[in-house]
Amino acid sequence: MIQREKRSRIKFYLRDRDGVEEKKGEGDSRSVLDAFFLGKALAEALNERIESSVGEFLSTIGRLQAEQQKQVEDFQADVLDRVKRAKEKAAREAAEAQGLVSKSAKENITPNEPGPADEDSVSEVPIDD
Repeated sequence: MIQREKRSRIKFYLRDRDGVEEKKGEGDSRSVLDAFFLGKALAEALNERIESSVGEFLSTIGRLQAEQQKQVEDFQADVLDRVKRAKEKAAREAAEAQGLVSKSAKENITPNEPGPADEDSVSEVPIDD
């Protein structure tokens, strides 16, 4: 017969922060549980910050797109206004050239108010060849 040695188990007791005694094995599982909740809280806090940042980013992008759309619409309106004025001017000049517009009608026609293109236009300078 082989004799077996009996091993005696030594129980370790630790005191946690609250002063409560607990067994060694329980302390390990408690620290794992604490680590789990710490990780969970960290993940939730990071998630909230990321959501907030992404929301602000998308809001900024939306605002910039709206501003760009307004600029495009203003540009289109300016171009269409210039087209209208150019057509009216061409029609008036053609009518004058054909003599269809009387002198009294010319005097009653008020010229268009100068627009942005008229204010910025460059005067024609003859070029000597």
